[in-house]
Amino acid sequence: MESVQNIRLFSVRVLTPADAEAYRSVRLRALLEQPPAFGSLPEAEPNLCETAAKLAESDERCFFGAFQGEQLIGIIRLSRYSASNEKHRAYLAGLYVLPPFRYHGCGRALVRKALSRAANTPGIRRVNLTVVTQQETAIHLYQSFGFRIYGTEQETFSRDGQFYDEHLMTLECNSVYDYDA
Repeated sequence: MESVQNIRLFSVRVLTPADAEAYRSVRLRALLEQPPAFGSLPEAEPNLCETAAKLAESDERCFFGAFQGEQLIGIIRLSRYSASNEKHRAYLAGLYVLPPFRYHGCGRALVRKALSRAANTPGIRRVNLTVVTQQETAIHLYQSFGFRIYGTEQETFSRDGQFYDEHLMTLECNSVYDYDA
């Protein structure tokens, strides 16, 4: 099991294709451990080569990872909508922190770094996300940054015969302060 000594000593940085194996391992663990929190299925995840290509930073997306030493302990993605008439919006997705590292600020640091990137990207005015309604801890985390729920999509996806609803949340970037502070 992962060591949690000096748990607050972690760093957050942009992931690169060289992080593909670690990212894919954490992502698969997230999909297996928290199936209601993710709409994706483990068997639909890209292979290692495709994952590396996906991790290449672009104007459209950026993956962040939290590290304790060399160990990847948390992930999040910031993506920009691709249609030219939607480029003023971005969205957060895939937040996950390994269980031993939760409740120590790692998720908050990942969200902060992604929001800082959004706030400093010219043209982005709004950041959106969706969160399964049962994920109360995540909802509170997002609300602490100023996200607000603007709707709930019923039966967004199903898993093992159970349906899951998702809250739609949004944050105006003009209300975003310097998250790196």
